Amino acid sequence: MQRATIFVLAAIALFFIVPAEAFSQDPGNFATSLHATRQGKAHFYSKDNGGFETLTNVPMDSLPCLDCHATNYADGTPVDPATYEPGCIDCHDFSQGNTVQQETCLGCHSRQKTEMALGFPDVHRDAGKTCTDCHSKREMHGDGTEYASMLAPGAMDTRCTNCHPVESLPNTASHAVHGDKLYCTACHSQTVMSCYNCHFETQVQEHKKRFYGPPPINGFILLANDKRSNQVTTVSFQALSYQGKTFYGMAPFTSHSIVKEGRQCADCHNNANVQAYTQTGKMPIATWDSTEKKIITTQGVIPIPADWQESLLFDFVDYTGEITDPSKPFDPAKWKFLKS
Repeated sequence: MQRATIFVLAAIALFFIVPAEAFSQDPGNFATSLHATRQGKAHFYSKDNGGFETLTNVPMDSLPCLDCHATNYADGTPVDPATYEPGCIDCHDFSQGNTVQQETCLGCHSRQKTEMALGFPDVHRDAGKTCTDCHSKREMHGDGTEYASMLAPGAMDTRCTNCHPVESLPNTASHAVHGDKLYCTACHSQTVMSCYNCHFETQVQEHKKRFYGPPPINGFILLANDKRSNQVTTVSFQALSYQGKTFYGMAPFTSHSIVKEGRQCADCHNNANVQAYTQTGKMPIATWDSTEKKIITTQGVIPIPADWQESLLFDFVDYTGEITDPSKPFDPAKWKFLKS
């Protein structure tokens, strides 16, 4: 059985500077912030919204997802899992001032840490930019509204055009032809990424993450129209399996792998993936190689067609080892083909 729905994905690495007294004395709207509520995960997992809970019947409150935390608070004090609640000291060590260390942020925002570890260049990072150059305090600390997720209208302020207004863009053929129909990331993101085929039994029973990897799959760009802006933008996905049932969900995703030079026309228009779809009506995303006994993922630009529920193809695998096995190092020999 396979179903799909929008699924919240990418978490954004946040490096920020705020006055210490604002948090040591009054947390303001923090209780309503997504850092505090973590509602994105619960919202898109919920069976009420067509999420993966529809297939698992495992309620979110029995999973560790909403209570995830670092081993230590920012000041080095160990976290007691039994009493932990999200708070300012997760990120701020006020005894040392009001600057949040980058490693503190990356301790939670692992997708961005992985982008850096895999060596993807980023023009903003190379220029010494940190997240507060793009992300507002309101986004990170709350504004009194409890948003369902970071994808909810009004939850995020960050747009490329906040710093790169349309009127200042170079007069290139791509900008002239596409106008405002494409969002900047569609051409300027080097890659999106995702952990593939999360083994949900490990999450349920051991409260640990296990997926087909590492590293996460990358080297591809999914493109789809974002209804919020009516612009084509980059998309990633989350794929899971549980007790033989499979699921994937897609959502807008902003990779921190931005390059100065945009894509060329042929990178998207009538590329190999489009040609395969034209000829077969199918567009593989992840394919089990029965000879090599491994998952092969499609590379390059992958536009999501209108008939995506029938045309996108995912091969799923299942973990054959013990649930208690460590998730690292990755042992591909313990994974077998499950279903398409």
